[in-house]
Amino acid sequence: MMSRPPGRLFKKIKILLVIPMSAWLELRNIKRSFGSIHALKGVDLTVDHGEVIGLVGENGAGKSTLMKIMSGFDSEFSGEILVNGEEVKLSSPAKARSLGIAIAQQELSLIPTLSVAENIFLGGDHGPVVASLSKLAALALPNLLEVGLDYISPTTLVSRLSVGERHLVEVARLIAHKPQLLILDEPTAALGEADSQRILTMVNRLRSQGKSIIYVSHRMNEVFEITTRCTVLRDGRSEATVPTAELDTKKLVALMLGRELGDMFPERKFKQDLDVKFSVKNLWPDRVLAPVNFNINAGEILGLAGQLGSGAGEILAAMAGNTPVRQGSIVETATGEEFLPKSPKQAIEHGIGYCSPDRKHDGLFLGRPIIENLTAPNIKRISSRGILSKIKESALALEIAKAFTIDVSRLEQEASVLSGGNQQKVALGKWLSINPELILIDEPTRGVDVGARAEIYAKLRALADQGAAIVIASTDLLEITHLSDRVLTFYKGALAQELVGEEISSDRILHNITNPDPSDLKLEVAS
Repeated sequence: MMSRPPGRLFKKIKILLVIPMSAWLELRNIKRSFGSIHALKGVDLTVDHGEVIGLVGENGAGKSTLMKIMSGFDSEFSGEILVNGEEVKLSSPAKARSLGIAIAQQELSLIPTLSVAENIFLGGDHGPVVASLSKLAALALPNLLEVGLDYISPTTLVSRLSVGERHLVEVARLIAHKPQLLILDEPTAALGEADSQRILTMVNRLRSQGKSIIYVSHRMNEVFEITTRCTVLRDGRSEATVPTAELDTKKLVALMLGRELGDMFPERKFKQDLDVKFSVKNLWPDRVLAPVNFNINAGEILGLAGQLGSGAGEILAAMAGNTPVRQGSIVETATGEEFLPKSPKQAIEHGIGYCSPDRKHDGLFLGRPIIENLTAPNIKRISSRGILSKIKESALALEIAKAFTIDVSRLEQEASVLSGGNQQKVALGKWLSINPELILIDEPTRGVDVGARAEIYAKLRALADQGAAIVIASTDLLEITHLSDRVLTFYKGALAQELVGEEISSDRILHNITNPDPSDLKLEVAS
């Protein structure tokens, strides 16, 4: 019979077995109020070593406030934060960085006129000042390698990089501080499929090196692909933390919303023999490789698919009078009128509503009341002899707000107080004020949570079913695949293929926007 080990050794072994390794980061009962508004009402969160955890929730659930607290930008909260089991005070961003916490926010902080290397080391405490760009470039190389940008010269100006590459440089800048925890806030929201994949590859690479990552995204497919657990915020509380393997889209959405959502995308009917409402003839915006020709039918959603800079968004901007064009026109089938707006004002006069991809800068007056935003495109309708009728303004705003399920009790509040999803509803809904003949929408749901997405999709489908002509441009592959009745694919500024009805699939669209057959590209002016 084996003798018992000496007592001292036995106790040491026992201690090693019973004491678990603490989480790298732990948040306990975090609360934050802004006056009478309770943004966080008690949030618990743990992040283990070498883990990618998804932080998900509707816009307004508290994710942004929580990220500011974790990264030291907001210290006016109650609750405890522990790093490696020890309580810490995150009193500033510098304090958070010193503890190994870094955040990559949606808005890039890079300076386009400086080189990649200069941006990586700009404003940071990285030891002695390096005056030589060549030496700075040599120091930057390991950081670029970490994020998969080893093919880019560190001396390249940031202005020459794609949007996706700029996001990776932003992360490389954080890595230069040697963080243990990275918080990534919607890193792919403004990216196409190829650039998004680079981000996901980078996340997996960092995880394999033992880094911990909090991944915030409204793109459910990404959450399921790269996270090990999901913490769901709802109404300022941590609703649940669940292993990702135990979730599917419906379960996760139900946790986020507190109810079943149903189908994300409304049913399509693929109607035949629709009437052509507009014909686009030899339209050639400055940033597009060749003229494009296509028809827009009444009663359908036409999708323009392509990566950023492919020409899809530029086509919509040109049709709305928002960007210079070399040539081209739009023909209204019913009247035979041929025109091309030279300004947004002219586009509105022709019944064209255009929703830009950047609602905060181009789509809304954030400092003005919601009621004014909803009625701004059609002041004439609510005015008489230059005098605004508040009664007409209120009636029109109420009509639009109800159509887009916007809270009518908040119409006098500034648009800036709304969540991203509700801001997008206002940016879209305001075009109903002109009774549009044609609705152009660039990135319909960028930065919009899953609940608001479903509402927007349902409204667009309802408008199409009522006979509206709608054209969307989107870099979201799922969105363009499941929302469009017909899809035009673009590649590097040229129109590639048209897909109709059952021809529409994610695989075919992805092939056409990343590696199309050269013979499919339309590079000639139509007669």
